[in-house]
Amino acid sequence: MRVLLAIPHVFAPRPGSLYSSQTEAKRTLKQQGLRRATLGNLGRHGQQQWIHASLGKGQPVVTRALSGSLGAELTIQLYTPSAASLAATLPPHPNLQLLEPGVEEYSQVPMLASRRLLEQAKDFDLVGYLEDDLLIEDPEFFTKLLYLVQQAGDTYVFLPHRCEHIPERGDVILSGDPDGGRPDLFWDTGETLEIAWPLGPRRFYRATNPHSGCYFLSRHQALKALDYWSERQWQASFTLSGPLEQAASGLLLPLFKLMKPVPEQHRFLMVRHQDELWKRHPFEGVARTEGLKLF
Repeated sequence: MRVLLAIPHVFAPRPGSLYSSQTEAKRTLKQQGLRRATLGNLGRHGQQQWIHASLGKGQPVVTRALSGSLGAELTIQLYTPSAASLAATLPPHPNLQLLEPGVEEYSQVPMLASRRLLEQAKDFDLVGYLEDDLLIEDPEFFTKLLYLVQQAGDTYVFLPHRCEHIPERGDVILSGDPDGGRPDLFWDTGETLEIAWPLGPRRFYRATNPHSGCYFLSRHQALKALDYWSERQWQASFTLSGPLEQAASGLLLPLFKLMKPVPEQHRFLMVRHQDELWKRHPFEGVARTEGLKLF
């Protein structure tokens, strides 16, 4: 399977910003997140693997190269302006390409990365747009996505839940939906799907909040999106909350039904956010002043 991931990356601190990419105090955290989103994802999902092998009775054990049949032929393109980037901290990798966006406004980098991704889709089985701090932990993630599209049809795009881990408490889904939904939004239809899976059916819903910091499309879906936006000169009739959202779910909403696993099955399809945004919000029914009691 040939897979291309496009990642936009900008680190440009400014006083008083709430965004991690604009916060100097998060430089180290952002460096770690970028490394996991690039080299971490390449290591987890590429074809290069290793096995401990004994050279024989009484002989030493060595770490031997192994080419795994379940790995993807994975390429990652990092779109990052050299004047506002942490990419210099990354060691070189043959499957990691650092590309200069060539735009004056840093807010244009996400959309440019998304557009360039779709323009290359004909050469890949699956393409994906990924924010610069997301780690894909599931080794069968890409295979699952193609299976889901094959089962449901090309009009459906399956998005993972973007999650963080609360130490000793479990996962937290970051992009949850508002109570009562948003019937004023054209995509909030309440549609659900159930797809057969060997360990039991998996259920999906058309999310009120479709943003997950990423998207993944089959070749056919990506070429459909490319045709749609090329005809409209990449001009949208609506605007989402920010450039990251516009470059991700904003490109998909006019064409596809965006489905996520029901929250209680979120681990079936999820990505790990390399931050601690969960600390921003109080636990329901617990005042901020009480703190978090683990047990």
